[in-house]
Amino acid sequence: MRHSLKAILAIGLISIFLSGCLPGDDAASENAAAVQPSEADTHEGGGDGHDEHAETASLHLTQAQIDELGISVEPTDLGVVAGIIELPGEVGFNRDRLAHVTPRVSGIVRSVEVTEGDLVQAGDILAVLDSRELANTIADYLAARTRLNLAQRSFDREERLWERQISAEQDFLQAQQALEEARILVRNISQQLDALGISHTQRANLGTPTDRPLTQYEVTAPISGTIIERHAVLGEVVEEGSQPPAFIIADTRSVWIDAAVYGADLGRLRAGAAVTIAPSDGGLPIDSTIAFISPQLGERTRTGRARIIVDDIGDRLRPGTFVTVEAAAANTRPVLRVPVSALQTIDGEQVVFVRTDEGFDVRTVSIGERTDTYAEILSGLQHGEPIAVSGTFTLKAELQKEEFDDGHAH
Repeated sequence: MRHSLKAILAIGLISIFLSGCLPGDDAASENAAAVQPSEADTHEGGGDGHDEHAETASLHLTQAQIDELGISVEPTDLGVVAGIIELPGEVGFNRDRLAHVTPRVSGIVRSVEVTEGDLVQAGDILAVLDSRELANTIADYLAARTRLNLAQRSFDREERLWERQISAEQDFLQAQQALEEARILVRNISQQLDALGISHTQRANLGTPTDRPLTQYEVTAPISGTIIERHAVLGEVVEEGSQPPAFIIADTRSVWIDAAVYGADLGRLRAGAAVTIAPSDGGLPIDSTIAFISPQLGERTRTGRARIIVDDIGDRLRPGTFVTVEAAAANTRPVLRVPVSALQTIDGEQVVFVRTDEGFDVRTVSIGERTDTYAEILSGLQHGEPIAVSGTFTLKAELQKEEFDDGHAH
């Protein structure tokens, strides 16, 4: 009986212990589960940080303010960054748009109508000469034309008489021969006038009453452009084909750049390859393509020559100046790129300023290959987006100024 009582007491104590401890363990487990963060919660916390990093800062500027700050905006483009061959180049006149003007007859300079730096149009009068050679040629032409008219009238008369059998056939044949000789003479002198630049319109007016002397010869511009040299002087005798020429005219809207290519690089370049030209004015680079690669090496320099034609660049490329040309090697891959002047560093990250209606958005970008001129964009921009390519340091300063004024300066 005593042992049974002890057993009953032991069983009771065990029940009390179990009823007190097991609920406590469940509560502790629940509390531990509430405190321990889940894997999903951990990822959500990282996502919040990424969203905060992806937030885009904005800089509000009007177009007038942008112009005042000297900010240039251009769309992003595709081009070559890696595989660049650097070539020394010299700017020259486009010889397809260059004219050496010399008179076609000898004469004395009577007047000079232009001087160096003047813009002229094709056909404008540059100078007027007094030419005895021209006067003699015109006189011969007028005499030949008169002879032709008489020969034509004589032939018409003999032809009518011969048809009526009034005149002998021999007289008709002689008149026909005289007419052909007169035609040949007029044709011959007309070709001389063509060589002298006397147009058919001017020729038709020869012999009519006019105040213009037959000796007057007008030197006209063969192309439109700028007078870059003038050697004609009032009163001097100018010979046909004289050197130096009386005038040199150049269309300065187009220039040639001849770049020296070393032998090892000739096989890596192709006509049509993209090039970037760094002008001496320190401004933005100029994009173009190679128009021609000479197959011949220079005797002294042992280098080849790549020619680049650049149109409509104003005064940025002046003939006689030296430039650096960066040419894309053959089989080089074009990528999305921006000028290095478009990049700025903010909070340790590379950014560009994307133009918006309100001003600029600050866009974080990832950079790949980079040279002194361009940087490859791996992410953060799309092709054709307008970005600031100059004055970006000023934009960075304006952005930091706005943050400071708002109390958000770092």
